[in-house]
Amino acid sequence: MRPLIMKLATKISVEAKSYTGITVNDPEYRILEPVVTDEMAEVALAAKVRKNMTAQEIAKRCKKPLEETKKLLWDLAVAGVMRVHSENGTDYYMLPIWVPGIMEMMVANKEQAEKYPVMAECFEEYTRRRTRLLGPNVPVGKGLMRVIPVEEAIDGENHAASYEEVSTYIENAWRLCVSDCTCRRSRRLMGEGCGHLEKDMCIQLDEGADYFIRTGVGREITKEEAYEILKRAEENGLVHEIQNLDGEGKTVAICNCCSCSCFSLRVGKYYMSPDFNRSNYVSSIDAEKCVACGQCVENCQVNALHLGRKLCAKTPVPEKEKDTPHDHVWMLDKKRWNPQFRYNRDEIDENGTAPCKTNCPAHIAVQGYIKLAAQGKYRDALELIKKNNPFPAVCGHICNRRCEDACTRGTVDQAVAIDAVKKFVAQQDLNAAHRYVPPVVQPSLQGPWPQKIAIIGGGPAGLAAAVAARKAGVKDILILERDEQLGGILNQCIHNGFGLHTFKEELTGPEYAARFIAEVEKMQIPYLLTTMVVDISPDEKNYLHEPGAGDVCGRGRSHRSGHGMQRAPAGSLKYSGLSSGRHLFRRNSTALR
Repeated sequence: MRPLIMKLATKISVEAKSYTGITVNDPEYRILEPVVTDEMAEVALAAKVRKNMTAQEIAKRCKKPLEETKKLLWDLAVAGVMRVHSENGTDYYMLPIWVPGIMEMMVANKEQAEKYPVMAECFEEYTRRRTRLLGPNVPVGKGLMRVIPVEEAIDGENHAASYEEVSTYIENAWRLCVSDCTCRRSRRLMGEGCGHLEKDMCIQLDEGADYFIRTGVGREITKEEAYEILKRAEENGLVHEIQNLDGEGKTVAICNCCSCSCFSLRVGKYYMSPDFNRSNYVSSIDAEKCVACGQCVENCQVNALHLGRKLCAKTPVPEKEKDTPHDHVWMLDKKRWNPQFRYNRDEIDENGTAPCKTNCPAHIAVQGYIKLAAQGKYRDALELIKKNNPFPAVCGHICNRRCEDACTRGTVDQAVAIDAVKKFVAQQDLNAAHRYVPPVVQPSLQGPWPQKIAIIGGGPAGLAAAVAARKAGVKDILILERDEQLGGILNQCIHNGFGLHTFKEELTGPEYAARFIAEVEKMQIPYLLTTMVVDISPDEKNYLHEPGAGDVCGRGRSHRSGHGMQRAPAGSLKYSGLSSGRHLFRRNSTALR
């Protein structure tokens, strides 16, 4: 045990009015120990928690020369232990609280966090252990964090208070920067990443921006870039959260959060204490506009909404009353907690039913497109289907109709002809006048995803995955198919009849598949045929041995690719940089390495 590090960890905890019985096994000590020297600790001990002080004031308290104090203060700032900002040419230093504060700042230093993964572990552990008492005892509206609604959702006729509009924070800021999401970085370093956006997702304001820019952790952005980041976050289903420490309308950061990695949203879900990060808004259903598509249910990060309650019906299913921390003993009652909240999300109300969507392997919003089709809004129905399935016409012909098997209408007379409706709607996509092409959703301001994706299998599912990935902004994609041609199960359907309604001509399964393979080729997605994956391992360099020339193929012909694939000498083909690691392939039953 290093006494000065222990003393510093205890000081921050005491002044922050958090946990005080710090030991060497606690995250408060362990996160500081790798990077804070004894000299840095001596200087930090002379500072105060959440009170700005000049270097001169701190030097006087720690009894060190001014220049030495300034250097150590800067080292503390770079490490994330001390925050610094400038006012009228004077630097002010402050010890933040642990969270939101020091732990985020320490993990925000990417090089430091990658070198010392224990910091990510400490951040996660602190927010899990220390909030088990705090979370259930937060008064309404007094949580450490507050969710800000998507601004388009605010009713213009009943205008919200200014501090509830995310644009207000952007417009009033005198300096802006963006940094990576520290929660998702922590989860990733712990091997528990969720896949949501990490890079350039947290917006820092004013003093917070000044600190992140000066220490090199964030980069300065314009207001226009800030709005673009918020747009990207909303497109990817994230919610806006702000720190709620300094009162209404005051914050130093706008986070874009997902409940599967965000340690703030986790408090509400893990300990069933929604007041910790409650929004000042509640959701409502417009019965005239709602088509039961289920998008609000899927996008809600805290699983507050459920399908199957017949919210738009004359007699909706009443919501089951739930216990709350305000009227029950909650503190350490583990029976009321939900530690598996990341994995046990329930989108169907226990008192209602929505089996068609649940049974659909692609999880298409069945109720939604059926209602839109009934209203004659065929393009809107097509758009809704293609959010989950880029090839609805293919599925319309080969789908085994699990949705119809589960349709509760079948208990009365006959199930709704869901597949027939889907095929009819899908036909609109083959008419250029009605075609809907989903826009590409870029993951961040940095452009397309840098990762490379290998898709195993070139059947309908593999082709759909490739198209969806390209539309989501992935540039480098490779399809691997063990057969001699793409198409999968459609190639087994050699009978005629596939194209009668769609193309006004009889087509076999392979001919029908070819129409959709053309979409893959239009997007210039390369593929390898007669290639079987037999193993996946963690190395990033991949070598394929081919008995033949080793071409990347496009419908049987040689095809150039800028996706890490290259023409190699006869007998070898190299593909480097797959995000999933080194892959061993077998071609024509010959082991490849």
